[in-house]
Amino acid sequence: MVGPNVLHRAEYNTNNHFLYHAPNAFGGQEEQEENEKDEEAERHLRSRRSRRRPALRDLQGRPAELQNKEAVPDALRMTFADWLRKANVTADHASPQHEHWYFRLIGCGYMDPDGSCDDGSTEALFDELPFFQPRHQNNALYLGDPDEQIGIHCRFGMKGVIAENHYDPSRNAIAVLMGQRRYILSHPQQCAHLALLPPGHDSARHSAVDYTNPDLVRYPEFAHATANEVVLQAGQVLYLPTNWFHYIVSLELNYQCNTRSGESDHYWPPIQACGFD
Repeated sequence: MVGPNVLHRAEYNTNNHFLYHAPNAFGGQEEQEENEKDEEAERHLRSRRSRRRPALRDLQGRPAELQNKEAVPDALRMTFADWLRKANVTADHASPQHEHWYFRLIGCGYMDPDGSCDDGSTEALFDELPFFQPRHQNNALYLGDPDEQIGIHCRFGMKGVIAENHYDPSRNAIAVLMGQRRYILSHPQQCAHLALLPPGHDSARHSAVDYTNPDLVRYPEFAHATANEVVLQAGQVLYLPTNWFHYIVSLELNYQCNTRSGESDHYWPPIQACGFD
């Protein structure tokens, strides 16, 4: 299904921390168009941004910075076989300070019927995972709103890979199909305790706290955060409601597939109270 020579999305880091990072993802249409101009216009745009936008600050008024600045991975494309050769290592080569690799397959589905949501999209995922296919509401066990499904994402994790704590503004059904993943889950009401990077930040929606070594001097509110923990094994499915926080650790070589479908309204108020909409 992945094809021996097809390049898919992958990420690499020199340690085991992986944080979503999208420079300029929150700029307006004008900024995006100007970014496509020549180098001189781009320099002018950066200068204009710096003049009009003050330094971003989090909910507690601190400069919006990461505790672990090495959490941002490099994005690349590679074949599944190349990823597996790098990720399937012995325990002594999977320590936190060794290089780690992450791999993704994406089926666009309703999100983009021509498959153009991702270069090399894998629409066969809808055949391989029929329980994630959009169907009539009465038959959609894993989809809250089938018409709002935004594709299937399959994520392959090397042992030790950490996806930093964050929330997604949609319902999410997550099926682990091989290996084990540890999830630390927090209710949206915990928002104020999680030191979120604010709107406008390249990693907005994510916690600035390094869960493996939280700095309680810098983030004292984190000491009051509460959470639930679950270890998902192959064959198990987790339903993650709209805006619930999740921090994920790959306990061994594993993969999961998930699909999102619409959103519910009742978990938005605490997120909005933290400055998000």
